[in-house]
Order: sequence, then C-alpha cells, then structure tokens
Amino acid sequence: MIGSIPTSWLWLAAGLYLLFEMWRGWRRGVVRHGISVMALLTAGGIGWVFAWMTGFIADRIVPLPVPAGRLVFGTAAALAFYIAAIFLSSLLFKKTSQQSAGIVRLFYGVGGAFFGLIFGLMILWGGVSIVRALGAIEEGKQAAAYGARGVPAEGKSAPRAGDADEGGGGNLLNKVDIVPPETYRIISQVVQLSGSPEAMARFFAYPGTQKLLMHPKLRPLFEDPSIARAAENRDFLALLTSPKLAEVASDPELQKAFASFDLQKALDYALQPPATSQNR
Repeated sequence: MIGSIPTSWLWLAAGLYLLFEMWRGWRRGVVRHGISVMALLTAGGIGWVFAWMTGFIADRIVPLPVPAGRLVFGTAAALAFYIAAIFLSSLLFKKTSQQSAGIVRLFYGVGGAFFGLIFGLMILWGGVSIVRALGAIEEGKQAAAYGARGVPAEGKSAPRAGDADEGGGGNLLNKVDIVPPETYRIISQVVQLSGSPEAMARFFAYPGTQKLLMHPKLRPLFEDPSIARAAENRDFLALLTSPKLAEVASDPELQKAFASFDLQKALDYALQPPATSQNR
C-alpha cells in the first residue's frame, strides 16, 4: 500500500528519478531530448486517431471485448510512433558529447537537462494519476460488492473513495497529483453506479438528470440507431467518435446545460440508501 510507505522515501525516489532523467537529458542533448518530450505528448493523439481509423478491423481481429481491440491497436501505434521518433532523432542529431567544447556543448547539455526534467515530471504525474485512477476503480468495485452483500453484522462502513490515500504517502500523492481529488471520487462512484441497477435508476430519477435528459437538442442523439447500438454493445470508442455526439458536444446551449448539471449531487443521490433518498 502506498499509504504505508514513509513520505521521505517517496520524495527520495521521485528526486532520484528526476535527477536520472536530467542526467540522461544532458547526455542526449537539447534536440534529441526535446524531440522525446514532443513525441511523448503527440503519441497519445496518434494512438487515438489510429484506434478510431482501424476500429472496424480491430473489433474483429482482437479476441477481446469492445473496445479492447481498439485500445491494443491505438497503444501499438502510439508506441511505434514514439520509438520511431526517438530512433530518427538519434540518427539525425548529435548528442552533447559530440558537440565542440564551449558554449554550444553547454547549451546542448543544459537544454537537454531541462527537457529531461520536463520528461521526468510528465512520467511521474502520469504514473501517479494512473495509479490513483486504478485505485478509484477498485474502490468503486469494492463498494458495489459491499452494497450487493448488504450491511455486515459488525456494522462496518462501506469503503469510501480516497481511503487508500490516507497516510503520509497519500498526502504526498495529493500534493503532487495535478488531477483534483474530487475526480477520483467521481470515478469511484461511477464504477459503483454501473454495478447497481437500483442506483442507476435513482441516478436517472434525480431531478437534475431528468431536466438534462428532457433537453430538446438531446432527443436526436437518443433516437440515432448507431448510437443506441454502440451503447448496447458498450462500444465506448464508437460513442466518443460519433459525429452526432461531437455535434451535440459543440452546441453552446447544450454546453451550458451540462455545465449547470451537478454530477456530484446526482451521484450522491443515486448511491445513498433508498430509505433515505429524497428529492433535492
């Protein structure tokens, strides 16, 4: 458990990793390591586009539930792009030690160390966010299972999103993570919601949800057969790349309606016991 690791050890590990990336950046030089940072930022978008373009094939080739095949294809494309960018930068540009001594070599080294620091921070922040998101998903599953079993005789409370973050290590994660803690609580609650038909029904019965669903510009979205089919098959990538969904998402009036929708209150309403549920 991260929370059981002393904070000083976590700080030390993070600091040593950043120093390593700065040293590696110094050796590779400003151009090579600058390309590494840009390639890392671009690889995600490349993978997303490739997954969308090859979705029809991926769903039929990869023997996994949708959209796992697309995720495999997208991840492979992102890795291939990143590796190719690193390989080409190593062929086309010099590293610091290959520069002539003086101001040019100093510029290459310092600039590479700077990009090494940026690269290291990106990896650390990304890793922290992924670990905490996975933890929130697991907490949501535990809470859903707890709710399905009912209240145990000992009267213990159900797991709460964020419990795994308590302690020195958890406080450190809260400080360095760029994602707000509320986001992980919402992730956990959405997972818990998806595992309970009763909670899902209460979510859609929430007055704020009803008001949002009754918006006239959302009706064409619900009546679209392709969207209904993708939702039934849990083809989330097809839903997110649907042109009609993109049109709806870009509508200023709908954007205002979604901005005024309090998702946290709707989730709290849906996940509280039915006996104490009340309209807000």
